[in-house]
Amino acid sequence: MPKDINYVSPKDFLDQHLVKNDSVVSLELTTILMDPIYRIEITNKGERKVVLINAENGNLRKPLQENEAIQLSKNKLNIKAPVTEVEYLTSTGNHHEYRNRPLPAYAISFSEPANTTIYVSVTYGNVQTFRNNKWRIFDFLWMLHTMDYQERDDFNNLLLRAFSFFGIFTILSGFTLYILTSKTFNRKKTNKL
Repeated sequence: MPKDINYVSPKDFLDQHLVKNDSVVSLELTTILMDPIYRIEITNKGERKVVLINAENGNLRKPLQENEAIQLSKNKLNIKAPVTEVEYLTSTGNHHEYRNRPLPAYAISFSEPANTTIYVSVTYGNVQTFRNNKWRIFDFLWMLHTMDYQERDDFNNLLLRAFSFFGIFTILSGFTLYILTSKTFNRKKTNKL
């Protein structure tokens, strides 16, 4: 960001717009398409909202529009590639690759590299994540590894615990069978007699 710009204080905006029970969770000075922006995350009774403020004039910035999200995603992509699809997401399921992230968001798809989709949050005004074919394969294998077929983040699910106990039982029974049938241990028993 240029150093010669006089930024307005976010305190001025907060003093005017915060209501009684609002709490500031985070305040960040960033840029959206070269414009200096304050990104303020506010919580009120457990409900979170994000406010974008123009750091030069203190005005509230509107959420990202589709053309801004496309430009932002093109800036973050390392190569020049044409946009193949733009989708506006307002909800996602547990199996969607953009699960547990802020909505609404734009999903901007590029054919190269490796069928990449860039997810841009409308309210945060930034790129939230990149998803491509390699990540999708990893996500599938991770789901199989953790045995959490819903959200892929629960290491303490019932199925995984059952397989863990079965694995421990198998290992202990293998040691027991080795001790009972081993010539080394049987020879020590016969020498004592």
